[in-house]
Amino acid sequence: MSVASGTRLKFLDCNMRIGRAGIVRPEHILDAPGLIAEMDYAGIDRALVYHAWSQEWDPAGGNRQLLNEIAGLDRFLPCYVGLPHATGELGDVDDFAAEVSQAHGAVRLYPKAHQYCLAEWCMGPTLHALAEAGVPVLLEMAQFEWNELAEILRHHPRLNVVVLQTSYRVNRYIFPLFQEFDNLYLETCTYQVMRGLEEVTRKYGPHRLVFGTGLPLTDAGGPIAQITYAELDLETKQAIAGGNMARLLGLEWPIQGSGA
Repeated sequence: MSVASGTRLKFLDCNMRIGRAGIVRPEHILDAPGLIAEMDYAGIDRALVYHAWSQEWDPAGGNRQLLNEIAGLDRFLPCYVGLPHATGELGDVDDFAAEVSQAHGAVRLYPKAHQYCLAEWCMGPTLHALAEAGVPVLLEMAQFEWNELAEILRHHPRLNVVVLQTSYRVNRYIFPLFQEFDNLYLETCTYQVMRGLEEVTRKYGPHRLVFGTGLPLTDAGGPIAQITYAELDLETKQAIAGGNMARLLGLEWPIQGSGA
């Protein structure tokens, strides 16, 4: 995907899923070769990818399956799914955080789907370990309440949190949080606000925005076009397209030899 200058933006997708889910539609891509083909078609260089099993069935088993399916494929970075520390399902929480950090990965949380809460008494040790290891946390808007998010940001100022799957009505919630907390970020995929990227950039800086598509559940074309045709300079677009998420993952960007 090109911008007016002819320079191709480098995209790092923070929101991509692999693996067979419980309900599969004909258009859903289930495996790594299929996702890579779609990334090539859309012009996406790298992707942070989680496994459907981790979301819908067993986080620990799904995390292991994710690593098996993306082994040796440098286009993918692992997005594990986390849980409260007390049940021991993911092993020692510090070891888990270190493993994710070493892989330049991230952690998604599904508190409502997986039957736990984000309060300190439940998730505090897990969130602390992830913050200390420099691992970002990704949360879909449907999985939390805004007061819960504020408490996470307040208790864990070193924990970078990316909010996914928002909507055009999110500004009145997220702008007050942007004002108070420096460790909050917004995925662009479903943030379909007219000139919303420009407004966030003007008020809070472009570093608050990270690119995602939601593949294979949603199409990549709209999120790519949203950044490509934003009324922003090339450097800002490059940051939103990939640089911001790469920084949160501890990666240099663009990665030399990047595909697509």
